[in-house]
Amino acid sequence: MSFIYEEKPSRSQFVEVTWRTEDKTDGVYMAPADGCWDLIFITQDDKTRVLFSGPTTRPTPVGYRAGNKNLGIRFRPGTFMTQASALAMRNVVDILPMQGERQFLLFDHTFTVPTYETADDLVAELEHLGFLDHDHVVSTVLSNRDPRMTDRSVQRHFMQATGLSAKSHRRIEQAQRAVDLLRNGHIPIEAAHEAGYADQAHMTRALKELTGHTPAEIATTTEPIIVEHRS
Repeated sequence: MSFIYEEKPSRSQFVEVTWRTEDKTDGVYMAPADGCWDLIFITQDDKTRVLFSGPTTRPTPVGYRAGNKNLGIRFRPGTFMTQASALAMRNVVDILPMQGERQFLLFDHTFTVPTYETADDLVAELEHLGFLDHDHVVSTVLSNRDPRMTDRSVQRHFMQATGLSAKSHRRIEQAQRAVDLLRNGHIPIEAAHEAGYADQAHMTRALKELTGHTPAEIATTTEPIIVEHRS
């Protein structure tokens, strides 16, 4: 995949990062499991599509075309949409209806397609309308702090906010750690040990399941492999 990529932090407590790309070739990108909500805006020949993506637990093939200009809002772990069921949206990507060329419909409300510079304004509008919230139990657990509640209560919070179990989120975090290590020159057996896998075979199975790639492919490919929940 050939592309220009840029990202920036957000002013919003709900957002992990805002990013944009411009595709230079045609092809298919394997998007890894993320466990997060995303809004993605794809513009081709001045026509925009808006994708509303729920948390994912498996890699998903995503087609791209030369000339596409893409803008993404990646929400933080624990951020959720109050008007949508996380469990129902797990591994689902909806194409939102457009209202003209620069407006789209979400939760029966019309929004303006943002630019890279105005993405935070869209998030602020979603927050003002009560469409965004954050489950602090999820962020507490993912930060390795004690939530001071039973495991059953913790699981309920994770499922309601993300549609995934706490264990699933931990596996995604561990996969991200392994991807980072492999991309930074660690050999697979070292990466497996540093990321906390039982052995190299265990890491290989997990990465194939969550990213769609083997450790060797991750270490050598120029394709981006991004698993959410970086700490």
